[in-house]
Amino acid sequence: MDDAAPVNWEALDALVIDFATSENLIEQQPQESLADSPASPLSPLSPSSSSVSSSSSSSYHSRLIIRQIRRCLAAGDIDAGIELLRAHAPSVLDDHRVLFRLQKQKFIELLRKGTEEGRDAAIACIRTALAPCALDAYPEAYEEFKHVLLAFIYDIHDQSSPVANEWSEKKRSEIAGLMTSVLRAHLQAYDPVFAMTLRYLISIHKTFCFRQGTTSPISDLTERLLMEERDPPAVPQESFYEAPPFDEVITVDIQALAHAVELTRQGAVDSLRYAKGDLFQAFQNELCRTKLDVPVLDELVREYCVYRGIVRSGFVASAGDSLTYACTMLCFISF
Repeated sequence: MDDAAPVNWEALDALVIDFATSENLIEQQPQESLADSPASPLSPLSPSSSSVSSSSSSSYHSRLIIRQIRRCLAAGDIDAGIELLRAHAPSVLDDHRVLFRLQKQKFIELLRKGTEEGRDAAIACIRTALAPCALDAYPEAYEEFKHVLLAFIYDIHDQSSPVANEWSEKKRSEIAGLMTSVLRAHLQAYDPVFAMTLRYLISIHKTFCFRQGTTSPISDLTERLLMEERDPPAVPQESFYEAPPFDEVITVDIQALAHAVELTRQGAVDSLRYAKGDLFQAFQNELCRTKLDVPVLDELVREYCVYRGIVRSGFVASAGDSLTYACTMLCFISF
């Protein structure tokens, strides 16, 4: 590590410990044991650090629920996803924009079964749920409703059909990603600061290297950690379409948000409207749309904890110093 840019190990340790405890990767150890660690002496966490850890841990249950709903929707089990929503975030289903998308996907999944029972259930879905939602979800919903009915006529394997996109299993991941974005903001279940920091630093590091025409010295790690695909943005409420124009102060926020997370101006406007003008919340919403490879990140954190003496070396099979070093570089890289 360059001596001219020393690492603030205590700050990095606090971020990693907050992440590890928030994600239940390790149990929080007494502060005395951390301070007495022979591998790396640590000062006791400050009150502010402790409060951050408590806040992150309090959203763990909500994040688990969101992951469970995401898995159900991505697997095409729309009913299970809706039941979980009713149990844990019923007000989300009051938004007919969201409900219409869920019911439309349910209709497709019922037809996908290819059975008489599935077809009958799809017809019942149209009559009792999909058609009523299409009437007041949003202006284009009824046209989308009429279009998706073509799935009755065209075969699932017909790639030239006008509803080939509706049959695509990619639609499942899109609706799962959309609900993840909506629920994360609705439940205020954001990832720990460490995970969001990595997303931001990797993205600006990649942008910097691209503009400079240079190859990143940590490209192997950044490509493994950060996925190119983003979740869809949360859907703005209907009332936002009647919102007054932003004033000059908000215009500055629009530009800042668009630049920070690589959005179009309209994307930044929609994001700020969804966050009711709260720039920090909009930034968190957009940042968390970028997907991290969670197993890779968890393993990296475990290795770091072993390397720094935060947990015993037997906690994992081995500590990868190369990954630890790359993590340190990433968190404190300067341009």
